[in-house]
Amino acid sequence: MKILKTTSALALAVIMAVACTSNPKGDEAKVSEAEEVTEAEGMEIAVSADEAEMEFVGTKPTGRHYGNIALSDGSITVKDGEVTGGKFVFDLNQITITDLKDDQENHDKLVGHLQSDDFFDAANHPQVTFELVSVKSLNPEKTAAGYDSYQDNMEQPAENEKIMELPDYELEGATHEITGNLTMRGKTLAITVPAKVDVTENGVTAFSNFSIDRTKWGLMYGDESKAVDKAKDQFIYNTVGIGFKIDAKAENM
Repeated sequence: MKILKTTSALALAVIMAVACTSNPKGDEAKVSEAEEVTEAEGMEIAVSADEAEMEFVGTKPTGRHYGNIALSDGSITVKDGEVTGGKFVFDLNQITITDLKDDQENHDKLVGHLQSDDFFDAANHPQVTFELVSVKSLNPEKTAAGYDSYQDNMEQPAENEKIMELPDYELEGATHEITGNLTMRGKTLAITVPAKVDVTENGVTAFSNFSIDRTKWGLMYGDESKAVDKAKDQFIYNTVGIGFKIDAKAENM
């Protein structure tokens, strides 16, 4: 199964509709304790590092950064026209900050900080994993067509733009509700998010964007709830936008 690698249409459709300096809003993931994963029935198809990416966006009152974490291993299982399982492993030693692609020094500095104990602690926890628990149909009459992408419109705010509220972004036309175990920094929690999923004779397409509170997984650096003086903007918003897209062709299934 080939997945079209379309970086601009991946997760940065997430929660960004305009240039922003505020906390991302959108479809907030429902978070609960980790759930048991049963063996999925059907055809398991491998997904290579060249075939998919996860992207993210994080913000603070005076700016934001967005980028991607490369897929190191993945698979998806399909049976009778439905997705029945899947697991995706992302390599924290392969982080790219898209908005700093032309500033290598600051790019490498930020990547190093994200990999440090302040954030992901990649030395001890080098991977982020997402494993499907269930895929529930919401509206079988809808399709997964029509992805929005705002990456091309993302620019750092002007110096005089201190706080701009970001409009709510919701995934319109969700066809399924996906529950899966998300593991970061050694902690696993279940998340339930809306998604567009479509399995046809031509292949499988799937897309989801959502937001999470990073501190639930122990990423505490710059915790906004602990900020002593928010007027000085000495914090990072706890809400982070995440998204993922698959576009698989039937000839490889």
